[in-house]
Amino acid sequence: MERQLSESHAVLWTVVILASLFDIVTTIVGLERGLTEGNAVARAFVETYGTPGIGLLKFSALVLVVVCWAWFDDRRATAVLAAFALVSLLVVASNALTLASL
Repeated sequence: MERQLSESHAVLWTVVILASLFDIVTTIVGLERGLTEGNAVARAFVETYGTPGIGLLKFSALVLVVVCWAWFDDRRATAVLAAFALVSLLVVASNALTLASL
């Protein structure tokens, strides 16, 4: 089954991708400024793979989102995109506030 990209999904994908990029950038900046990663899984990736571990983890998460989006019906696919977008935006906001307080 081939999924058509609806307008709402296009908007959500844009948010997901941009928020993911900002998450990677703000995390790397924080690590370079001496902060530690708060997420245990992400911290393990950084300890194992260095800074590229952040990108590897985010890429892996995005692959999972793509698979879920392609597999689920429209309602569930929208929920997956919205949830990932929301969590990513919250993480970026938290990272930005932490960096601003340095």
